[in-house]
Amino acid sequence: MIARTARILCAMLVLFGAPVFADDAAIFKKAESTYKMFCAHCHGPKMVNPGTSSFDLRKWPKDNKEGFATSVLKGKGDMPAWGDILLPEELDLLWHYVKTRAGKEPEPFDSSQAVPPPQKDTPIEQAKAQLKTPGTLTACLAKNGGVMSSRRATGGAGMDYEVAAALAAELDMPLDVRWFESEQEEESTPIREIYALLAYEVCDIVPGFALYETSLSAFYQTRAALPRWDTKPDHLGMEFQVDLEPISVTDPYARMEMGVVYRTADLDRSIEKIADMEGLKIGVEQGTLAGVLTLRQGTEAMALDAVTLNPGPDFLWEMEQGSFDAALVTVGAYDFHKKQNFISTLALDEYRHPLGFNISVAMLGRKKAMRDVFDPAIARMIEDGTLQDLADKSQYTYAKPRQPWVQAHLTMQTIISMR
Repeated sequence: MIARTARILCAMLVLFGAPVFADDAAIFKKAESTYKMFCAHCHGPKMVNPGTSSFDLRKWPKDNKEGFATSVLKGKGDMPAWGDILLPEELDLLWHYVKTRAGKEPEPFDSSQAVPPPQKDTPIEQAKAQLKTPGTLTACLAKNGGVMSSRRATGGAGMDYEVAAALAAELDMPLDVRWFESEQEEESTPIREIYALLAYEVCDIVPGFALYETSLSAFYQTRAALPRWDTKPDHLGMEFQVDLEPISVTDPYARMEMGVVYRTADLDRSIEKIADMEGLKIGVEQGTLAGVLTLRQGTEAMALDAVTLNPGPDFLWEMEQGSFDAALVTVGAYDFHKKQNFISTLALDEYRHPLGFNISVAMLGRKKAMRDVFDPAIARMIEDGTLQDLADKSQYTYAKPRQPWVQAHLTMQTIISMR
């Protein structure tokens, strides 16, 4: 992978005009051979092509080598992507062949060669050099992530989407999203899927990573299946496994919290601990941390009279229909329910359970240069209120992260005592 990163870095140098060759005759000879090998079968010998089945390269603007490199490396229309095949010097040879119109015209003056290439020792340039696609920050986001992330016809929405877009702006480049769908199966968990997406380099970053002690260390020496994403090749079935790698995470940008939700605001009461909900009909999400905390920290009367339901978006709809009066749920679930149903009568109490999880941005451990740029950016966005503004835009009840950044492994003693 170090070699691949070096190739991308070299390609970026080509893109910004770093000269590679000096002898024009030698250049053309190599360029013609390279063109014949990779391009002639589609674009025609010596670039003679009517442009009916493939682009007539004689019409390519001589001053647009950046667009040429992007089309070749990433593909365009029926044009396949050659980024993992071409060497940087081969890309440079092809551009020389195109801009001289197969050697028939003099090489145009390239003013970019008079401009020094970007300094690669700056933190931002080091981060850019680690991107899977030069010039673009790629993020993996769950298409069904509720108030945190959701796909739109153009772009996306949600807190994690907004954070990813803000980090792309920090690098002064566009954001490209790989929308994926989590596979809730026995051998697949959301954390393992994040590790798999990063290890396969589907994307550079995955926002919304919960900082939990076990999630940072338990998976990287194993293998895991990739979830489905929008452009996933057909040959990568669910049986396909990838070797997981160590990951790195940014400082947290928000905190996932749990709060008490009432069926109507009329049921509001002073809550300092879960047991204070006694007297109300309680709902319990089976198999969730909020459900365990409700049963373990509530009173015996609450537990005996509780309504236990499967977790998911239908849980709060059952409360809306009057199945129970109150429940401890993640605040994000409440936000998503209210976003879907603007006439909802549900009300969120000010109480927050002390057990919560900070959330951060995950990336491969060997791409720490990105983290070194993102950490100060996140700290600044917390301080100047940018993250609060992004949360308001996403209709997400924002909570700042708290120390310790990483939640220690949960024990039954923690679940019983932290209240």
